[in-house]
Amino acid sequence: RQAKAYTYADYLTEFTSLKIPADKYVELIPTIKQRVYSICSSTSYRPGKCQLLVVREDWQTKAGETKFGLCSSFLTFLRPGNYCVGHSTHSVMKIPDDKMAHVFMAGLGTGLAPFRAYVEERKSQKNAGHKVGPMTLFFGGRYSKTEYYYRDEFEAFEKEGLLKCCNAWSRDTAQKVYVQHKIKEEENDIWEQLGKPGSTGYFFLCGSKQPEKDVYRTLIGIMQTKGNMTEAQAQAKMESLQAEGRYVTEVY
Repeated sequence: RQAKAYTYADYLTEFTSLKIPADKYVELIPTIKQRVYSICSSTSYRPGKCQLLVVREDWQTKAGETKFGLCSSFLTFLRPGNYCVGHSTHSVMKIPDDKMAHVFMAGLGTGLAPFRAYVEERKSQKNAGHKVGPMTLFFGGRYSKTEYYYRDEFEAFEKEGLLKCCNAWSRDTAQKVYVQHKIKEEENDIWEQLGKPGSTGYFFLCGSKQPEKDVYRTLIGIMQTKGNMTEAQAQAKMESLQAEGRYVTEVY
């Protein structure tokens, strides 16, 4: 049963003779933890709407059975007329007030979510007649065919000239390509807009923890090679960017 990853419900269904008082049942089983998702839409671009990017979680038990995530499954099967309870929380992912600032975005898997909102916000500003600065999106996943979320939208925005898409698909080619490789390819722009004295750019990253470390090391390397810095100087530069709110991460 452990190999099958039994839940409380599985045990109660199998052992129907169990007669657990309701108060003891509530005491025994912990409450479901709240899930936190990044909003992936701009209210300026989509008034009255709040959209989420949710991928249904699944995994294999030791017994070979497929299990699915509780909350992601619930959200997956919501239909018009259904509802769920949610509330907003504080987030460090906020698009800069400076509409002309170059915004670099590294989205890892569903970490793409806030950056769709960023791009939509810039699109809304542009539609309102404002001049907007460049945006560069680094998006990393395994397979483009199944994991390129909002592909049509991003390709349309790129064609319009609103942003540049630098995608890394680690399983689409014989040689694995990760998001840090794409970041390295843009080192000239990153140095000019993020590292060079007087630059005003921002770098945001959202996604899992391990790739964030690789991205950080890549940025350190760019500061060293393009800025002729020592490792200590490059580290100090990155810490300065973090303190100024120009290098912002949200990892999980």
